[in-house]
Amino acid sequence: MKHILIAGGSGLVGSELAKHLTQNGYNVKILSRKRDANFVFWNPITREIDSNLVKDTEVLINLSGAGIDEKRWTTERMKELANSRIETTLALFAMRESFPNLKQYISASGISAYGFDDGEIEHDESDPYGTDFLSQLVKKWEESASQFDAIAKVAKVRIAIVLSKKGGALPKLIKPIKFGIGSPIGSGNQQIPWVHIEDLTRIFEYLIATGYQGTVNANASNASNAELVNAIAKQLKKTLWFPKVPGFAIKLIFGEMAQMLLQGAKASNNKLLKSGFEFNYPTLHEALKKEL
Repeated sequence: MKHILIAGGSGLVGSELAKHLTQNGYNVKILSRKRDANFVFWNPITREIDSNLVKDTEVLINLSGAGIDEKRWTTERMKELANSRIETTLALFAMRESFPNLKQYISASGISAYGFDDGEIEHDESDPYGTDFLSQLVKKWEESASQFDAIAKVAKVRIAIVLSKKGGALPKLIKPIKFGIGSPIGSGNQQIPWVHIEDLTRIFEYLIATGYQGTVNANASNASNAELVNAIAKQLKKTLWFPKVPGFAIKLIFGEMAQMLLQGAKASNNKLLKSGFEFNYPTLHEALKKEL
């Protein structure tokens, strides 16, 4: 029975991952900044942690990070997005002596590493980082995780859009479609890598079980914005009456974040498949049918 410690375990991915690993026989503890009997207290700013409760940690999973699409990207918000990922990673590494039995460090990362090219290329893990804010954030995030190479195997999971009715992007997409006002945005052709939440938790377990080391795209497939919106409408048996939301309107509402919404990029999952992993929900129809 491996001992797993999760930072950022209270969010959608963290809570589902903790449940999945526990059900499959792992001993799971979750770090929290709140003093709660159900969690292990830590403070990444003051570098406090209860060493006695985490000294048996064999696999440290870091899912920390403020939500990319939760607020408009002001200068302060972009700083918060970076610090919540990079500074948290640096704090964990500074506390490395609290994990004397650490064998593997698994870092969440973003599938937005490659920049935006509207699907001209299906990017694999060896492709260069993009030059936009998100791509450079992923670069710095992954560079901070690489510090753990000195003491453990390091895996970096470039997570795609997660499909789950419990949170993330899907409920936000569902709501307007249910009321008959949903529609694709911009051209509708922008590519979106996606993964079902159950498969994502299985990917993490697979990386633990195999002692995986390296970077991996965590996406079952890619879909255009229009394909995703139409597939949701079809599953909900709703008709999309409204025209596409024009790009200028998205830019007015979301500012710099609009680039993420109006442009896209495809990601290849060949590396994961060739390593032996199999998706339970390889198609958009199967993933949405499970959730809707």
